[in-house]
Amino acid sequence: MNKIKLIGIDLDGTALNSGKKLTKKNIEAFKRCRENGVYVVPVTGRPYSGIYDEYKYKMNCDYTINTNGAAVIDVKSGKRIISHTISKDIFSRLIKILKRFDCYYGIFHKDFGYLREDILEHELKKYSGTPLYEYVLKTRKAVENQEDFINSIEFCDNIYVIAKNTDVRDKICECINDVNGIFFTCSDVDDVEIGGNCSKGKTLLELAEYLNIKPYEVMAIGDSGNDINMLESSGLAVAMENASDRVKEVSDYVTKSCEESGVAYAIEKFVL
Repeated sequence: MNKIKLIGIDLDGTALNSGKKLTKKNIEAFKRCRENGVYVVPVTGRPYSGIYDEYKYKMNCDYTINTNGAAVIDVKSGKRIISHTISKDIFSRLIKILKRFDCYYGIFHKDFGYLREDILEHELKKYSGTPLYEYVLKTRKAVENQEDFINSIEFCDNIYVIAKNTDVRDKICECINDVNGIFFTCSDVDDVEIGGNCSKGKTLLELAEYLNIKPYEVMAIGDSGNDINMLESSGLAVAMENASDRVKEVSDYVTKSCEESGVAYAIEKFVL
């Protein structure tokens, strides 16, 4: 087996358990990766504001890949070294399409997601009392008028859509499928995550090239739909036990669940 030099790891449901915490075993595995010169890179749908300092420190990461591949951040400098955004003409076209459906959406611009005030209140109420409440609070900002906000920016990183149900989600996907210059994926039964000409997998390999690492020296670990292209692009693909069936189908190996430190288990088996 080829020596693994870079590990791209999804956060929610993968590196993080259901309480949105890193287990002691995972933290120890990340530390040993650092000691052995192996890069550990969070590859997540979260914006940079959602990758807390605690995660960056305990994962010993030099780089993060955010918003489904929209940006690679150099943790030390806080600067983007790779960026993939949606241009104004394309995201304006997408918004016109979304207005035809029973859904709501957030615009991810740089480090935060921007929502209408009533939608943000709905999100906070929805996740009240759960670990996701803190995440929404830290990563979302309310805008009084979403139309004015959209008109004020020249690009966005991602459009995150929540549809009324799966049927509406599928119709949205069908309509945006013909829009050039975007990549979209679904992590849940009612969501659509629309990015620019990028994906977790594409951006992970761009970072690997930046670090002079070959694709076959990259291992990816994930659990949901937006991880599939990352798993398919990597030299070694690992699915969590709690992953969807489709994720398991495209993976080379299924590790333990996120509650059982499955990431550490895979790192011990294939890297250390």
